Amino acid sequence: MNLKLNLKKIEKTCIVLSFIFVLLLSLLGIIAIADGLFKWDILPDNLQKIATLAMLTMGVVVFSSFLISLMINLSRISANLESIAENMDELKK
Repeated sequence: MNLKLNLKKIEKTCIVLSFIFVLLLSLLGIIAIADGLFKWDILPDNLQKIATLAMLTMGVVVFSSFLISLMINLSRISANLESIAENMDELKK
């Protein structure tokens, strides 16, 4: 099966999504730490569980986006190295 994907668009989407989620995770993490240190009890228990689930979900999405970007870039590197090797072979002839 020949599947055509726009790798640049996928990579850009992953990076933007990761950037937004990392900023949200940072903000929510700071609030959660302050809440724990100062015993503010900002959210009721049910909402705190939902917020924890949201933070964990964002973390999984950020990690998955990182892996997708890594795989795309590794495939680009291997394709570029292959073309360099082919050009070197042509120059030797």
